[in-house]
Amino acid sequence: MGEVELLQAIEDKLQHGIKNVRGSRDYYRKGSQIQTVSLAALSATTTLLIGLNEIYKQPALVAVSLATAGLTTVAAAWSSWFAFRKLWVNNTVALTRLWELRDRIDYDKAQMGQPPQAQLIEYQDRLQQIFNDLNDTWVQVRQVS
Repeated sequence: MGEVELLQAIEDKLQHGIKNVRGSRDYYRKGSQIQTVSLAALSATTTLLIGLNEIYKQPALVAVSLATAGLTTVAAAWSSWFAFRKLWVNNTVALTRLWELRDRIDYDKAQMGQPPQAQLIEYQDRLQQIFNDLNDTWVQVRQVS
């Protein structure tokens, strides 16, 4: 494969990676927001129900507050297990690194035209390292959760 084709292959993989990582980042950001709002809403509801029970002394309020407290525990476990926030941050870091590599390639092409073979190998190595780091962090999160 010639230098022109190799550069095109690297740029294609880079663009594909940016698209995929951006989609993952957005997915995990939304999941993180849902987890955070769910936990806050359930906690606030439980506190409100306990307070209302102190005023009105209704057994139904006790039952509902116990249910929301239980759901809060389930939501906290769900948040820990799926670790959307950690994965959102991880994908954001990877996306930033991919953009930086894309910008470096664009700058080098503008400065020197076709980058030499050694530079192309460096681009490929950096791209692969970004994907490896992204995958390693995903595996760590899944093993801990």
